[in-house]
Amino acid sequence: MLSLILLKAGDMKLLNIYALILLIPMFLALSCGGSGSYIPRKNKTQTVPPPKKEKVEAKEASKVDTTSPNEFNAPFIDVWLAAIESVKWLKWNIAFIDEREGVIRLKEAYAYRKSGKLLRKYSWPSKENLQTSSINDYLEKVGRFTPRGTSTVFTQENLRLTVIKVSDDVTKVDIDYTIRPYTFAGKIGYEVDSNGFIESLLLERIKESLDGRPLAKR
Repeated sequence: MLSLILLKAGDMKLLNIYALILLIPMFLALSCGGSGSYIPRKNKTQTVPPPKKEKVEAKEASKVDTTSPNEFNAPFIDVWLAAIESVKWLKWNIAFIDEREGVIRLKEAYAYRKSGKLLRKYSWPSKENLQTSSINDYLEKVGRFTPRGTSTVFTQENLRLTVIKVSDDVTKVDIDYTIRPYTFAGKIGYEVDSNGFIESLLLERIKESLDGRPLAKR
């Protein structure tokens, strides 16, 4: 009876060894196949970082002077005095001046040529003085004028400057310049629009006066 038990125990041991021998190839096959195996990191999804944005240095916006040609970066009183000086430089007499209203009105003037010299007078020219006067070239210089065979012998001109305070540091100058031509016969001509020549002279002179003013009144 004891020998039978030992025989059966030996048979069981042999069976276990045999089963183990059969299972080893199966484990090897699974490990080599790779289809069902898990390899750390290999199967991990890799996140691709977004492309780095290039740093673009913002260029400092250049300061643009948006001031109109008839506006000045200066207090009212400075521009007012410069406007008076500009009129004196133009050699055109003042008829009326009002600082409170900012108005400078010049005398009504008559431009004509005598002995070849262009004059600006403040009284109606005589026919004698107009005998040899021709100012078509002058009229073309200051106004939008085409002679069309007409000989202009003198003009009647008015000019008014208005100095306007826009802010404590900005002042505007409006210029109203009118030109009316006459022929020798004395017939009044149509009013000629200014081409901006006289106005540009005055504004440029005002600017020059302001540029030369003493610094720092602020």
